[in-house]
Amino acid sequence: METLKKGKKHAIHSLCYLLIILVFIAPIVRLFLMSLKSEEGYSLWNYALLLQEDRTRKAILNTIVIAVGSTAIAAILGSAFAFIIAYTNVRRKRLLELLVLLPFIIPSYIITLSWSSLFSQKGMINQTLSAMGLGKINVYSIAGIILVLGFCNVPIVYMNVIHMLRKIPTDMEWAARTCGYGIGQAMLKINLVQAMPAIISGSILAFLAAIDNFAVPAFLGISSGIPVLSTYIYEKSISFGPNSFSLAATLSVILSVIAVAGTLVEGIFGKKSSGMESIKEDYSVRIPLSSGKRKVLQYGVILFLCIINIVPLISMFTSAFQKNYGVKMTLDQFTTDNFTAILQNKGILDAIRNSLMLACGCCIICIVIGTAIAYQKVRHPGRMITLVEKSASLTYAIPGIVLALSMIFHWVEPLPGIRPGIYGTISILMIAYVTRYLILQIKGSATAMLSIHPALEEAAAASGRSVFAVWGKILIPLLIRPVLSSTFMIFVSALTELTLSSMLAAAGTKTIGLMIFNFQQAGDYNLAAAMSVVIVVLVLTGYFLINHKNSEYKKVEERVYESFNRKCNQKVQSNISVGSY
Repeated sequence: METLKKGKKHAIHSLCYLLIILVFIAPIVRLFLMSLKSEEGYSLWNYALLLQEDRTRKAILNTIVIAVGSTAIAAILGSAFAFIIAYTNVRRKRLLELLVLLPFIIPSYIITLSWSSLFSQKGMINQTLSAMGLGKINVYSIAGIILVLGFCNVPIVYMNVIHMLRKIPTDMEWAARTCGYGIGQAMLKINLVQAMPAIISGSILAFLAAIDNFAVPAFLGISSGIPVLSTYIYEKSISFGPNSFSLAATLSVILSVIAVAGTLVEGIFGKKSSGMESIKEDYSVRIPLSSGKRKVLQYGVILFLCIINIVPLISMFTSAFQKNYGVKMTLDQFTTDNFTAILQNKGILDAIRNSLMLACGCCIICIVIGTAIAYQKVRHPGRMITLVEKSASLTYAIPGIVLALSMIFHWVEPLPGIRPGIYGTISILMIAYVTRYLILQIKGSATAMLSIHPALEEAAAASGRSVFAVWGKILIPLLIRPVLSSTFMIFVSALTELTLSSMLAAAGTKTIGLMIFNFQQAGDYNLAAAMSVVIVVLVLTGYFLINHKNSEYKKVEERVYESFNRKCNQKVQSNISVGSY
């Protein structure tokens, strides 16, 4: 019997290892082998050929320049907003934080569309500048891509820095003050130094997000002939030729090397800032400002955030109700025909249905698998769980365009002689989405699991509860709020996803993001704006509903704890009575 149990356990572990390799590792290996494939066999010929081309070198240079420039903007603005919200006595902090995080909630291609609408050649701003004898602002340029990407990545730096700032002990500041330092000197020499690893870590994450981003360079760079590695891979993949996929795979490996190197560097600085994880965040005011200075700073920041995040969206909303794109909005120009065209277009309705199906399916699969993995990670850590987490992290760390290409190479024939025939179907998109976003659910569920003490499960087992009862009565009610909160970002990302869809979607499996991209590339800016407006409304509605539900789930948690403790006490008392009898 013991031998049978060991054999069964060994078989299950072997099957799990096979699935990990098949789903996460094999696609990346297949991509690398494809980059080495040429007419003469396996060699570095593709690398030599591409690096000799001027367009390849230009794409690499543009990628680095755009990533560095946008990172500088994100680092400066994100850190500044974090200092203001964390330390000063400005009011309306919830509003300020919502404005800062808005580019994180709304897809980057919609933000790009809003900026291109604001600075259209026939728009009010450029027409006014032209009338004043000044040059028009061209957002379809490297500077425009840098600016939009920088604003999109501000929340990444902000979220990294603000948590670190709040964890810096106030004792260090008071010690500096007693040594004669002023508030400004203490902030520069103590708090800024302590927060520097988080600032650098957030900046590296912003850099990685910039080289991973396909939407902004595609919307602003393809039409103006500005190649970056992500869009260049896309161009090679959809082009005709015997070596098009091999060359695209080669470019993907080059981009992945940059991304993985950045991830490793970020990990070094992330470890430096992780030493304060156990410290509770302090929300006290550390830089008290006078009433006048506070109002100037508060309304100045709100105005600035509205200019960079709200005004472009308003311009896009206006474009959605215009007959002709880019002209001055008048009563004659006002129309709802763009929304009518969307709601009556079968292709668009199919895309919305596909995106909703993919988002819901991806969330359900990620919740079940991710929470199970998180439970094993927290309660029963081992080598297999570590391998799963690292493999899932790898597919999230590499750029999305690279993952999409690896999905094509791998799932056409995942095992020798086995052709599942899922390429061009909704199934390959679902696999790609789950492979991409599973690590987010693992980390979110693991964090939620850490908040539940193992004693609850032990007490339930001691009182005769089954495993299903423990999950149904204790773990699920306590996990549902934090798990759903982390799942919301997966839902939004999957619902509005563009990069994977641009490579994997077929005629009948187009998604919302791909339809907006196709409208923009075809010059149907009003339809693209109208569809974007619908998405923005849906995303923001979901965001506010999730925040509202969080307060209700907190009450549920309290009731679960009270009910569980009461029932356990009754069961223990009953056992004591039986034992005494």
